[in-house]
Amino acid sequence: MAVLDTWSKHCKIIEEDGKKYVIRYARKCGVTQEYYCLIPESKVIEILQKYDIQVPKLVYKDDECNIQEYISGDVLSDVYEDYTDMDKNFIDQIVDQICYMSNLQDEELQQYSKWKDNKSFFQFQCQNTEKVFLTYYDELSELYKNFNINKDIMKPLYNKSYKIDNNRKMSVIHGDRNKKNVVINNNEVVYIDWEQACMGDIAYDIAFHIYQMKYTKSDEEYFIKKIREKYKGNAESLLEDVKLYKEFALLRSTLYLIKYTLEQVYNNNIKSEESKEKMLLHFMKRYNSLSSYKEYNLKAKSKEELNMIFSKHKIETNT
Repeated sequence: MAVLDTWSKHCKIIEEDGKKYVIRYARKCGVTQEYYCLIPESKVIEILQKYDIQVPKLVYKDDECNIQEYISGDVLSDVYEDYTDMDKNFIDQIVDQICYMSNLQDEELQQYSKWKDNKSFFQFQCQNTEKVFLTYYDELSELYKNFNINKDIMKPLYNKSYKIDNNRKMSVIHGDRNKKNVVINNNEVVYIDWEQACMGDIAYDIAFHIYQMKYTKSDEEYFIKKIREKYKGNAESLLEDVKLYKEFALLRSTLYLIKYTLEQVYNNNIKSEESKEKMLLHFMKRYNSLSSYKEYNLKAKSKEELNMIFSKHKIETNT
């Protein structure tokens, strides 16, 4: 048996007798972590198979891991660089799956939920993010203060939770629809990594997808146009809530990236200067985008200003 490298420490690809399989190591469920995991992925896959959703087949499972069939093909992130036009056929397939799943209200998945409707789902995501952020803040309070971020940074978002439409039924969502979780197999879109799937608000799934996919402007407009056409419900209310979840995703990413950028770039966990530069620019884009929301009282910063803040913190903590 050969063990092949993967980009994730949570899974390994193995090859035996000419066949490939994926070992997925179980993450802790029901505990505060950056991206909340509610139900074992193996259980999610078993449930999704009832609805003929194309997912990797389970070969083996226990409390420590599960083994899935290997989906051959090209990972979408390897096919399309960020902000490059995609084959519209792939976008159509993604929209079709999202809209199909928006009609699935699964009682078994609902039993695992810690929320009863879209508003409480939104509030739970905010609460979990806040708990993680506050642990980071306790460790790096001076750094966060230098970015004009205090412990109450999430209050404006909490105050907007009343806008969430509870008339829209909760449904089955993937929870992590980014490019690395899509495999193109025989010209068909296959989603992998279902560990964040749950009963939740489809507006979250759509918002996270848009936020992470880094579509070109024309492709994002096409995606939204197709959601309007195919979603069987109040599409305008849905898309208004998508905007709110995109704000949440931006805030969450910015708060987490402050710690991550410090660790990876300034504590030399990344050795390549090119990679360091890329990550700093990635953080700058997130932070400056968040500063466009006046209620957070942030001021857009240049690369030089960001570098000065991070470097100053590193110097002070080392003296």
